[in-house]
Amino acid sequence: MTGRTGDGLGTVLRLQLRTGWKALVAWVGGIVGTYAATVAAIDTTYGTTEQLATYEATVGSDPTMAAINGTPYGADTLGGVAANEFGFIAAIAVPLMGLLLVARSTRAAEENGLLELLRSRAIGSRAPWVAALLVTASALLLVGLGMVVSLTAYGVDLADAVLYGASVTALGFVFAGLATLAGQLLRRSAGVIAVGVVVLGVAYVFRAIGDVEDNGWKWLSPLAWQQETRPFTDDPRVWPLLLALGAATTLGALGLALVGRRDLGSAMVTSRPGPASAGRFLTTGPGLALRRHGATLVAWLVGAALVGAMMGAFTDDIADVVAANPELTEMFSAGVVGDPTSWYVSFTLVLVMLMAFGASAQVLARVRREETHGRLEAVLALSVRRTTWLGTHAAVAVLGGALVALAGGAGLAATTARTTGDDAGALVATVQYLPAVVVVAALGVALLGLLPRALALMWVAIAYIAVVETLGETLSMPDAALEVSPLHAIGRLPTEDPTGGAVTVVGAVAVALLIAGLAGFRHRDVPR
Repeated sequence: MTGRTGDGLGTVLRLQLRTGWKALVAWVGGIVGTYAATVAAIDTTYGTTEQLATYEATVGSDPTMAAINGTPYGADTLGGVAANEFGFIAAIAVPLMGLLLVARSTRAAEENGLLELLRSRAIGSRAPWVAALLVTASALLLVGLGMVVSLTAYGVDLADAVLYGASVTALGFVFAGLATLAGQLLRRSAGVIAVGVVVLGVAYVFRAIGDVEDNGWKWLSPLAWQQETRPFTDDPRVWPLLLALGAATTLGALGLALVGRRDLGSAMVTSRPGPASAGRFLTTGPGLALRRHGATLVAWLVGAALVGAMMGAFTDDIADVVAANPELTEMFSAGVVGDPTSWYVSFTLVLVMLMAFGASAQVLARVRREETHGRLEAVLALSVRRTTWLGTHAAVAVLGGALVALAGGAGLAATTARTTGDDAGALVATVQYLPAVVVVAALGVALLGLLPRALALMWVAIAYIAVVETLGETLSMPDAALEVSPLHAIGRLPTEDPTGGAVTVVGAVAVALLIAGLAGFRHRDVPR
């Protein structure tokens, strides 16, 4: 029974809110809470007009900050400094929020059969998708409202705060619309997420290139539309906000139009029929694990290589701008932050490592779905040992994450060497960061074995690492809190030498987590 488009919309809305409220609270609370803490810390650190002017003079012309956080418009105001310091988190977290919330309630639910059960009632074909967009849009509006409240609480002009909050909300709308369209084209939620992450990576690079080289590339990026509203300057703009809203509306409308043109469980891009029987390699545990996760890892690997290569391609522009600015030259020559090229490479490597963490997390999330969707019981009914099964998938997660990191580091090193004649230690630093990749994957394995329902904590850990690496100093986080991040514990590479003791500790923690996960999985109930 298909029903009309709007049939059952209220029912689906209540169902999505009831089953997904924890994710909504986590996203809204996490982003707004981090932003509010950032504004409070900046108000304490740059509480006077003179301090704000010093910040603007130092950061306003720094090309490395422009590449990472975007052009710091209004950097002599509290709102402008907060927008700049929070720029990296906003550019990553808000698009992912829009993407993942829609995919979770639609294509993922369709993939595991929940939508088929729901549609057996008088539920319209578009009702789940419309409901997901409404719920996601409401959550994004709460994020924008939380940012407005945080700014106005510290005396920022209401009009500027509203324009900034609206620009961030509209950015999330774009990726929610993208998830809606991609959900009609692809059968798997993992594919929808992969497409969204690739688009986000390309958008980030285009925005970075445009900000550093001051060209039109950035207008291809929705991240640039958000920052080009310039809310904390004397010349605020509304029309870039209209670009984002127009793109979001177009993507969402196209996606909803395609819902009624396909069968439930299918996609506009048809899958190739597989062979009648599996090859010898697919009858083995490693072969089946690679077949299961291979496409996901390849997408992450290609994305990391492209991001690393494209970010490294204009490393020489960073050096040229620094050399032409006496204040920046004095800052770097004084050894405050090290060589400008190495400093830029270190921040790019943080982005690459976050992508490697994400690859491992997505692999382990699919491992968990093998259990929740009932496929694992059939496998374990055969002569397959539990530890062997989980150990194989854990190896794919660990090695896959390491390969993604190496691909990104190699791409960065290759283009940096081509533009500057020196790879600035990017590849060596990538190898030195690999223990961090292993320990994050090991955390996911431990959660799978001991607390499988809490596997989402792996994403929380990745978000925490991102906050430490981008906002740790701004928030004046204590050393103990900073050292929880394996990247921070190992050191800011390649501007610093890795801390040998920390590398040993990170490696030992990774081994302990892997052992705990395998032991826990061996003794717990399946499924749980």
